[in-house]
Amino acid sequence: MSDAELIRAWVGGWAVARAVTAPVAVDGGYRLDVGLPGHRVRYVFFDPDRPAEVVRARAEPGTWIKTLAPVERVRPALTSAWTVGEPEYPMTGPLRRQSVRAPAGYTVEVETRDETTFGRLLAADGAVAAHGRIGVTGDTAVADQIHTDPAHRRRGLGSVMMTVLADAAAARGARTGVLVATAAGRELYRTLGWTQHGVLTAAWIPEPTQAAEPAPEPASAQPRAAR
Repeated sequence: MSDAELIRAWVGGWAVARAVTAPVAVDGGYRLDVGLPGHRVRYVFFDPDRPAEVVRARAEPGTWIKTLAPVERVRPALTSAWTVGEPEYPMTGPLRRQSVRAPAGYTVEVETRDETTFGRLLAADGAVAAHGRIGVTGDTAVADQIHTDPAHRRRGLGSVMMTVLADAAAARGARTGVLVATAAGRELYRTLGWTQHGVLTAAWIPEPTQAAEPAPEPASAQPRAAR
C-alpha cells in the first residue's frame, strides 16, 4: 500500500466511523470538515511539503494538520501559533472472520449502524470495560477510538475488542484494517500482527478556550489515543 493509498483509506474510514462529511481531495492529501469545538477542519497529507501551504493561508483556530512524516520534517513549516502533538503511527493489518469469546466475567455487545460497527465489552456490573468502532469502506476498514477502562486493563480486553471489530468488518467484505495508534497502543497492534507504516505528525491551532493538549481520540488500548 503506497503512502497515498494509506492516507486515502484512513481518512475515508475515519470519516465513516466519526459520521462526518466525506473527505475532499486537495493537493497532496485530503480535507475534512469536522465541525467540532477545537477541531473545525482537518487536513491529512501524504505529501510532507503541503502543510506549509495551509500555514501560509493563515489557517483559523480549530484547524488540524496531520502529515505522514516525522516531526523534524513538519515543524519548520509551522509558526508559533501551532501546537505539535506526540508522534502517531499508521498501521495496517489483515481482517478475517474469527470466533469471539469474551473473558470470564465480561459480555460482548456489537451494534452496526450504516457502515460502522460499534463494539463494547461489559463487566459483570454492567460497566463498559472496553469499547471501539470500525468504519468500513469497500475492502478496507478503519478501527477507531479503541479504549480500555483503567480498572480493566491487563486482562486482554484490547485484543478481544480488536477481534470483535475485525470479525465484523470482515463479515462485510473488508480485508485490510487501517488505524493510527499512539506509542502505547502500537505495541498491542504489533502483537496482533499489524504493521507500522511510518510516522504521522499532528499539529493544530488551539481555539481560545481549548487546552493546548487535546482530549483523547483513536486508536489505543490506553486512556490516551491518537486524534
